[in-house]
Amino acid sequence: MNQTEIENRFSELKSRLKEELEPDEFEAWVLPLELVSITPSKVELGGMNQFFCNFIKNHHQPLLREKIFLGFESLGLEKDFALSIQVGNLKSNKKGQKAHPLTKVDLDFGFNPKYSFDHFVNGGNSDMAFAAARSVGDNIKSSQYNPLFICGDVGLGKTHLLQAIGLRGIETAQTERIRYATCQEFINEVIEGIRFQKIAKVRAKYRNVDLLLIDDIQFLENKEATQEEFFHLFNDLIHNKKQIVVTSDRYPREIKHLEERLVSRFNSGMVARIYPPDLETRAAIIRDKATTKGLPLSEEIIRFLANTIKSNVRDLEGILVHIEANKSLLGQEITLEQVKRVLKEVLNLESDPKSLENIIKMVSSRFDVKPSDLKSDKRTQEISKPRQIAMYICREATDFSFPAIAEHFGGKNHTTVIQAHKKTKELIDNDPEIRQTINAILREIST
Repeated sequence: MNQTEIENRFSELKSRLKEELEPDEFEAWVLPLELVSITPSKVELGGMNQFFCNFIKNHHQPLLREKIFLGFESLGLEKDFALSIQVGNLKSNKKGQKAHPLTKVDLDFGFNPKYSFDHFVNGGNSDMAFAAARSVGDNIKSSQYNPLFICGDVGLGKTHLLQAIGLRGIETAQTERIRYATCQEFINEVIEGIRFQKIAKVRAKYRNVDLLLIDDIQFLENKEATQEEFFHLFNDLIHNKKQIVVTSDRYPREIKHLEERLVSRFNSGMVARIYPPDLETRAAIIRDKATTKGLPLSEEIIRFLANTIKSNVRDLEGILVHIEANKSLLGQEITLEQVKRVLKEVLNLESDPKSLENIIKMVSSRFDVKPSDLKSDKRTQEISKPRQIAMYICREATDFSFPAIAEHFGGKNHTTVIQAHKKTKELIDNDPEIRQTINAILREIST
């Protein structure tokens, strides 16, 4: 096999894997892989360290085998080839780049090495949350912020800071007794523990830690049995001077149907909010991520992206991934026109953010429903409530009349929009969660 052809094939293989994996997952676990050697009967890949290689074997080996065979079959690779993934003398290490030091990280932690403090672009929008998280990460066994409650809208970096705390604890060898889980994972474990009479095992798992990290704690709302378990878990850890950090998309008191005693516990420590980043911070985030990806973005493009995507850092990351793909896969030069085209294709952004169609897309995205459902005649609670909110926002954020809005929602009667507007106003007065969501959408539109 020709060496140049082999390297090109492996590069193409990675590009195909990018389409199958989440952007963060691809960059953390596939992009660093290197092809060490290949024969018709064996392919050897190199990883940065043993933790990295173990993760690839446990999570991505079947997909890798499939793509490697498709990529190299025409060059003589046998179908039952042996795939080896080992720590090796990689080209990147020869260039002086250091492998990630987190060789002790247990796979159960679920940490992404990219989510370190060094990779978090801090601005005025996140000063307090970043400083508090850094302080906890540096002093896990003696933090003055316990519990630490980090809140903010979707895609602003709450999970990043949560994982950064755990990573810092391991990097500095403060402790390996760390438990990281999403709230949904915790809820599922409690339910399964109760169902199969193994709740004592679940309790032991979460109590035998020095640091507990729970993401999206708002999902405890309406979960009475799980709230009861978490309340006693919380008290036990705090009593034993163990650190607790949780994230949420809203303040403790705004979490609907959360027991008052839990609200009180969360408010007893440090509550730090992350706000949408300002223009300069967004530009800094774009520069940092573009540099990491090796994307040569002009200041004009950086400013355009920073002015266009205002409230969600994940959207910024997604756009950069698509720009990178156009450059590497299609060989396209990165121009402002190309970036505008990518924005329209990926985020479905209209030229006018206050267009009715764009508002419908924004609301449907927030509530995880299809835009077509909001225009349909479906009357389920999952559809009718977001539809009413979308109608309300269309009326509040634009100059369109009730009949014009009704026509845009599948030709409905204008009295439907009037009624939706009235009901949503009542929701805003009585439901802090809905009020926060609507205000976030209106803020995004207005800015």
